[in-house]
Amino acid sequence: MTVCNNKVETYTGPNYDRVVQLPCGSTDEHGRVRQCDGCAAKDKERYPQGWRNVPGDICKHGTYVGGPNGPDYMCGHCEDED
Repeated sequence: MTVCNNKVETYTGPNYDRVVQLPCGSTDEHGRVRQCDGCAAKDKERYPQGWRNVPGDICKHGTYVGGPNGPDYMCGHCEDED
């Protein structure tokens, strides 16, 4: 996952009316990675299949393989490629 020294804004609070600044690459209160536009663009190029919560948690075959703490397993197609 690409991170830098930039700050990103996210909304928080009971009504999501409070803005806080987090370091690029931090997780928000919902466990989703928050990235600046530059790092998000680099990861979009690196992970064209996309991701649910963190870059790299969906393999190139489109299978969800992880969570906020890293990959939990490999999809059957990825495992067969080794």
